[in-house]
Parts: sequence; structure tokens; C-alpha cells
Amino acid sequence: MASNPAATGAAPATATPPDDWMRSISRQLHGMSSGDRAALRRMELTKSPAADAVAIKALLGAKVPQSRIEQDWTRLRLIGHFAGLLSGTAALYPHDEKRGVGAALFEAGFSEKRLLRLLASRGEALVDQLALAIRILSRGRQPVNLWDIYHLLGGDPVKSDSARLRMARHYYAAQAKSN
Repeated sequence: MASNPAATGAAPATATPPDDWMRSISRQLHGMSSGDRAALRRMELTKSPAADAVAIKALLGAKVPQSRIEQDWTRLRLIGHFAGLLSGTAALYPHDEKRGVGAALFEAGFSEKRLLRLLASRGEALVDQLALAIRILSRGRQPVNLWDIYHLLGGDPVKSDSARLRMARHYYAAQAKSN
């Protein structure tokens, strides 16, 4: 199942990005100054307008349409923050569409109880649980599929539930593989 909305062909041509947004965002973060990446990592703590400006600059540089940024600002802002955490001080690429979030969480020692809490969460509780998971993942310095996080945070229940199921499937597959 393609996680990139452009791959489905269902969106009109004007809303379809010329490239995978998450891959483009990942490249933008890799090329950012350490100060800008630090602003993205701390943006939820500082609530700084300067950090929001860095996120907007990264999104526009990644060719995310301005109309999409305006419509989906809260979710894209969180993606910028989470990508900043995953990129870390070493300017790593935070996105790898082949690396499932669930498998990465298992490999990082994320407990099954925490996974279930994350998958059951909605709204602000989901954001809090995801922030905790991303902080744990950032210690391992491994990229993950940011599309799953994007869809998990979205308002479309079908895409959100699909992202939840993929995360659980990848987690339990990694667990079974380790036994």
C-alpha cells in the first residue's frame, strides 16, 4: 500500500506534490543549519514564532504547496518538529519510507503497553504519545516512514486507522522476528 498521496492518483494534479513531500522535507532538514534544526527540535517547548518560520521555510523548500500548508498547518508543523527530533544534531535524514514506525519502536525498546496506549490515543493525547515515541526513536538515530505519522495525525479515519494497523503490524512482525 502506497503511503504517498501522490502515488494513489486520486488527488487532483494541483494538489499532488512533484516529489514525495516527506523525502523532500527530509532533504531540507539535512541541509539546514544546526540552529534551524535545533529550533525545530525545541519548537514545542519554546512555542517560538521563529521556530514556526523555520518550519514554514522547510515546508516551502520541500515544495509543499502553500495552500496545503495553510489547510494542514498543525499537522505539518508537528511533522517538522518530529522530523527535527529524528534528524538530531548530526543532520540525519529523518524519513525512510521502507522503515516502519512500529518496527523502529520495537527495536528502540518501546514497550507493548506504550504501543497500545499510542495506538488507542486520539487528539492531544495522541500528539503527546507520538512525541514520546519520537523522542525514544531519536535516540536510535534511525529514520522512519514519516507518512505513517502524517496519516496517523490526520482527520481521515480510514488513513489514520490504516497507519495504526501498519504500526502494529510492523511492531509485532519485528517482535516475532526477534524471538
